[in-house]
Amino acid sequence: MLRYWIWGVLVFLLSLGSAGAAELELFKSERFEGGPWRIRAEKLTYDTEAHTYEAQGRVEIRQGDRRLSADRVLVNEVTKSAWLQGNVVIVMEEDIFTGQEGQFNLATRCGEMHEARLFLKRNHFRIESALIRKVGENSYYAERSVVTTCDADLPAWSFSARTLTVVLEGYATSRDNLVRVSGVPVLYVPFAVLPVMTTRQTGFLMPSFGQHRAGGTVVELPFYWAINNHADATFYQTYLTNRGYMQGGEFRQRGHQDTASNFRLFYLSDHEFQKVPTPHRYWAAGMTNQDLPNDVSMRLTVDHVSDAAYLKDFNFGYMGLNRYSRDLVQEMGRDLEQEEVPTRVSNLLVARNFSWANLTAYGRYYQRLDQTDPRPYQRLPGVALQSVPQRLGNLPLFVGLDSSYGYFHQDHGMNGDRLDLHPQLWLQGQPLAGLSFSSRTGFRETLFRVDHSNQGKLQTDPTGREAPPEQYIDRQLFDSKVSLASAWSRDYGREAGATRFYRHILRPEVTYWNMPRYEANRYPNFEPFDQGWVVKANRNLPVREGDDPLGGVNALTYSIGSDILKRDQNRQGQATVTDLLWLRLSQSAFFNTSSMALDGTNLRHHRFSDFLGEAEYNPFRQITLGMGMGVSTYEDGFSRANFKAVLQDARKQNFLSLDYIFIKDFAQQINVMTYLNLMQSVKTWVTYGHTFQTDKRLEKRYGLVLQRQCLGVVLSYTERPDDKRVGFTFFIPGLGERLKRSPVRFPEEGKRGQESPDSF
Repeated sequence: MLRYWIWGVLVFLLSLGSAGAAELELFKSERFEGGPWRIRAEKLTYDTEAHTYEAQGRVEIRQGDRRLSADRVLVNEVTKSAWLQGNVVIVMEEDIFTGQEGQFNLATRCGEMHEARLFLKRNHFRIESALIRKVGENSYYAERSVVTTCDADLPAWSFSARTLTVVLEGYATSRDNLVRVSGVPVLYVPFAVLPVMTTRQTGFLMPSFGQHRAGGTVVELPFYWAINNHADATFYQTYLTNRGYMQGGEFRQRGHQDTASNFRLFYLSDHEFQKVPTPHRYWAAGMTNQDLPNDVSMRLTVDHVSDAAYLKDFNFGYMGLNRYSRDLVQEMGRDLEQEEVPTRVSNLLVARNFSWANLTAYGRYYQRLDQTDPRPYQRLPGVALQSVPQRLGNLPLFVGLDSSYGYFHQDHGMNGDRLDLHPQLWLQGQPLAGLSFSSRTGFRETLFRVDHSNQGKLQTDPTGREAPPEQYIDRQLFDSKVSLASAWSRDYGREAGATRFYRHILRPEVTYWNMPRYEANRYPNFEPFDQGWVVKANRNLPVREGDDPLGGVNALTYSIGSDILKRDQNRQGQATVTDLLWLRLSQSAFFNTSSMALDGTNLRHHRFSDFLGEAEYNPFRQITLGMGMGVSTYEDGFSRANFKAVLQDARKQNFLSLDYIFIKDFAQQINVMTYLNLMQSVKTWVTYGHTFQTDKRLEKRYGLVLQRQCLGVVLSYTERPDDKRVGFTFFIPGLGERLKRSPVRFPEEGKRGQESPDSF
């Protein structure tokens, strides 16, 4: 019996040592997190006295996505430790740990490696050291190490450290660091902290440097604080040699669905206070979208500056209006007023949708920056109720109500209330086949309560008599609109089984508008906001849907629209429809010679409006061509024209936009914007604006991005009539902020949820 037992053991040992040995499970009686460990080798033996497995030749030990390989391995069955020698490679998910000799505990998954290299793929983080220890599930310790994110033998940058501790999804801390650029020592740092994360992380963002004619040398050093999974804050430290130190802060919060907040505040005690109205310069801005109980939504916008020149002086870098407004478009779906707008607007809106109406409460505050503009009326509070048209029985009649109340306030002027009730009646029908008829008639009752006590003296009424401090005024107006429209269509290439064909739609329409004139001076100028401001441009345009004229409109508008649609099929077999060509020609015939301007005065026009043509052509998804042109039917010739061309590639990495606008005796301007991804390491952009009316350049910007695999620099130059700016920013992929937004705004960026391309 003993002889047979010995022969069985010999056969088992010989089978383990054969080249085609089967895989063997280690520690069968043990249970490990992550599953069992298995070993495979060309030669595998077991020492019963030492309880040790010895494996030689292409040894591999596996547990799930963890793998250890070496030329020779000794595994102690009691201590669960493995000694590895020769071409050692330890793979832990996406991270790779290599060396010539090391020890690894299969139970604790900790160990050390001599002449080692560690590669952390998520950050492209590379560490070389004489000794690297894995001291925890996600932490390492190294001595006399070299760190870089470059792949080259001579990295563009690296630093050596006497000691280094790395925590994945945390930080790398090191002591006695020597920074090298292309192998040349350039800086000694006694202590350093670097992020080793792929998620949001607390730490300094990459600094930005610039040279401005107004601000001098500018250095920006932002610090980012990841508060929790739903909120973060950024503190902006900025120094301007000609202005002083500016401190800024930004808070962001994201909640369920569309709930979000983003607010910022900047302050500077300006050294050049002799040139500005106040030495205390500041800007407070931000937005919040909040969903409240009972299907109530709230929208808040804040935009307030210390003086009219602030946004012009500091519209650059992290703190600039342009960059921040683009962020708000992406996060909130709306942006702030542009830099040139001399009135900043803050508002609060609370709304609820019912099945039959929309109820909105709001407040609106205007900050007047140009003291020559009329004083705006603050609207605090306001309420509006707009009903959904309700059908009257089975009749083709619909009724609806637009109503609003507002309190209007001026710091040094007239105050008062306005109540507006606007019931409307719609009639819709189809008198003939292919012909639709629609009409709308409304009666507007407006009640004003006017308070003059805040003006310091009594006002006079139209007869010249002094008006009492408080008076009530009412106004009744009628409005009507009648339309006849049709739509004719024809398909081309729609044979049986065809997945692609074209449809041409022709839409003729005739609409009559009537809004009576009223004496605007008899009523308080609560609205419109632009009281006293009139554009001296040619406004002899046809009355179109979407226009909101004040009154004095008595016109017949006739138009014809044309659409060419392409019906196709995508790779998944789903039908797709593309609008290839849109064209509309329109003109109005007026039964009067003037209408009401924005300030209530008469705005004269011809009996026939300009003949207006509009078109947009999309031959491919990457090309958009647009045109608008107004031609006078009198001796004025062309009164207006605008052209646009947008070209971009499928990946939106190359982009060209050309926009030209002409309004006779008022404006003639061209704007060019381009962004080119020339190659993986070189990108450039140019924006240029020029007005021919005064033969002046509005703004031109040039930019260049030079990037290697582990180091990059962004260079920019901006020239305005009153300032010149040069800026540059370094960035290191994996260690600092990657500037994911392109320096120019792409066409779809204004649509919420559409991200602009990754520039770098």
